[in-house]
Amino acid sequence: MKTLLKNKYIILIPILILNIIGLFYLHSTSYFNKQLLYLFLSYIILFIFSKIKTKYIFKYIRYLYIFSIFLLILVLLVGREVHGAKAWLHLFGFSIQPSEITKLILTIYLAYLTYKNKNIILLIILTIIPSILTFLEPDTGAIIFYLIILISSIKYSNIKKKYLIIGISIILLFIGINISLYFINKDLLINIYGTKLFYRIDRLISFKEQNNIQTINSLISIGSHNLIYIPENHNDFIFASIISKYNPLIFITIIICFASILLYYIKYISKKKNISNIFNFIILNMLLFQIFYNILMNLSLLPIIGIPLPFLSYGGSYLITLYALIGISINLKVNSSNKDMV
Repeated sequence: MKTLLKNKYIILIPILILNIIGLFYLHSTSYFNKQLLYLFLSYIILFIFSKIKTKYIFKYIRYLYIFSIFLLILVLLVGREVHGAKAWLHLFGFSIQPSEITKLILTIYLAYLTYKNKNIILLIILTIIPSILTFLEPDTGAIIFYLIILISSIKYSNIKKKYLIIGISIILLFIGINISLYFINKDLLINIYGTKLFYRIDRLISFKEQNNIQTINSLISIGSHNLIYIPENHNDFIFASIISKYNPLIFITIIICFASILLYYIKYISKKKNISNIFNFIILNMLLFQIFYNILMNLSLLPIIGIPLPFLSYGGSYLITLYALIGISINLKVNSSNKDMV
């Protein structure tokens, strides 16, 4: 039993259980077949990334970063608008979300640069570039993940206080300018960012006023244990949909699975500065944010910003990105003592 618990691949057990619960809920919907295909591809990606020599990934990561920026620009030019955001490229009947690909590449790149003791200013610049492009889509959720990646990397950086102050000041200045424009000159703000920005602001306002149909129906469904119509019930609001439709044992199982995944990462992360600890600390923080934000969003305690629930929600790009991260994570853990992996 102890040998099983020490196995680096044990994380796949709670992940698989969550997949089965998600598929069981989606089996009577039009999303089931695609979700099955996405999960199949995701596990293939996970297996590949868990076996590939990571030194080759790190060797070409700068070029992959440039490619991800190209995709973010491309989606702004020719992407199809869905739910107020131009965030998807459509190819051969499938949707690709460049911001998710960027999340994967940025995680690898910043973890690598942090391990190599690169200047924190470089890390900030590399984060700001995709953040601005993603902001123009707009995709608020992805930008938060970019910031989580950056902040998590900083924990292992040999950062000087003055650089940290400069970085925080730049971010606060940018936010302050945009807030000022919103109150002083909305027309100028619209000319800069377009009307899509106010779609996101409306979401925040609807949360404050508690008049959003998704959160209202989500709360009613959970409270009455009777599933009613919830937009995005296969994606952002799959937690409320599952909890309201099935018995409490499913809820307990979901919570145990998520707790097991988080504890898995907490157990294997130490303060030692190596590529495995840096990378896995980033993943831990992303999962913590994604799990808790989605659940609290379903409970109408946080605004809706398009955060899917890991391993349960329907999706293509987000699932493949997530499983690629898990695959690299396993790879780094298995080979953490191998100096040739970076």
